[in-house]
Amino acid sequence: MLSIALANGLDVRLREHFEKGPGQEDLTFAFWRPSKGIERTTAVLHELALPNDGERILAGNVAFTSDYLIRVLGIVPEGSGIALIHSHIGPGWQGMSDDDIVAERDRLAEVVEGHTRLPLVGMTWGTDGAWSGRFWERERPRIYSLHWASSVRVVGRHLRMTFHPTLLPSVRSTKFQTATVSVWGNENQSIISRLRVGVVGLGSVGSIVAEALSRIGVSKITLIDHDYIEPRNIYRTLGTTRRDARRRIRKVEVGERLITASHTASKMDIRVIDKSLLSEEGLAAAMDCDVLFSCVDRPFPRHVLNALAYGHLIPVIDGGILARVHEGEFLHADWRIHTVGPEYGCMICTGALQREAISLDQAGLLDDPVYIERLGPLLNPLLTRQNVFPFSLSVASHEVLQFIGLVTGDQRIGGVGPQFYHCYPGMMEVSPSVGCSDGCEYAALTALATDLSRNIES
Repeated sequence: MLSIALANGLDVRLREHFEKGPGQEDLTFAFWRPSKGIERTTAVLHELALPNDGERILAGNVAFTSDYLIRVLGIVPEGSGIALIHSHIGPGWQGMSDDDIVAERDRLAEVVEGHTRLPLVGMTWGTDGAWSGRFWERERPRIYSLHWASSVRVVGRHLRMTFHPTLLPSVRSTKFQTATVSVWGNENQSIISRLRVGVVGLGSVGSIVAEALSRIGVSKITLIDHDYIEPRNIYRTLGTTRRDARRRIRKVEVGERLITASHTASKMDIRVIDKSLLSEEGLAAAMDCDVLFSCVDRPFPRHVLNALAYGHLIPVIDGGILARVHEGEFLHADWRIHTVGPEYGCMICTGALQREAISLDQAGLLDDPVYIERLGPLLNPLLTRQNVFPFSLSVASHEVLQFIGLVTGDQRIGGVGPQFYHCYPGMMEVSPSVGCSDGCEYAALTALATDLSRNIES
């Protein structure tokens, strides 16, 4: 499967470049980097090479000059491929004219692949902002064939998707979704149904998130967790039984069983990855997704998801619970929910994750009983995990609401920014439009498709 992704900021620049008035097309070259999962390769656009005066011919339709191509070939960043992007006069997913095919297949495909060792990517912009895209793959010497992308996603505060009409056709809602569709409409429901959504961590929060996604009509769900059910999981992990604990059933198996029994879609595509996110298979499975839910409580996997959200343009819905009990006395409980990715603040900049905690986790100190004992009773990380099912229900529900807000673009559902709930006095705070700080190393990764394999555990 093939796809294309770009950040909203780049989409805005392209829209400004293409708006030449009725009847006039335009074009530009751009650079992209590959993001490879298990089944999907995504071309992540990271930089434009806009034409200079005289480098393209505008006469209703548009053509590039050889000088423009030569200049672009000379400045292509290392490890990047080249995309030709042009506008069409019409809405929706665009096909290709004979002139388009000649330009891409006959004039560009061989030159670009020979120079970059990556296929030429072609993209077309519709007048309604919809995108279409394709890859030109080498079949044999001098012969290149067209392979359509299944989707193009624009990632910002609103996740905007355009789907190939045949590879990922519109999905009709089912009779089990009537009330659901009445809230956000058939068009949004069709988008939700075609997304691949990953849940990383199938514990107290993740198990509820997975169930909620299946009931609202998400039909492509990836479950990632290497852990198994123990007696301590029964009281707070949805769908578990005592028999599961006795048999040490994998958490992803319980999640799959739950979804299979409760989904409202006409067909389900459930991928079960009984590996850690920090394994080769787990990380690759996450990179196949359009949206990810971070339901892990360890700092280092959350760091990886934080980087993935920006570098590979896969938005992450994250949440966390802080509950403290000391010597049998409940002290307090707070939880937070936020969306991570371009135009949102990262986990570090919003205070949801600390660099020190990442380093300690990576060094294995959070599993060292001697180190933990030295922290004292109030700083002991194990005491912050005094989570109970009602806390998990609240966090999971607000994470799913932020997902709906991200996909529909409706802030009346998902809210305007990170949310913080305090059990006492029972108050939700909202921090609108929180972005990353200047110089943030995660925001600097945006659309670079950075290689994250060094984070894989041996």
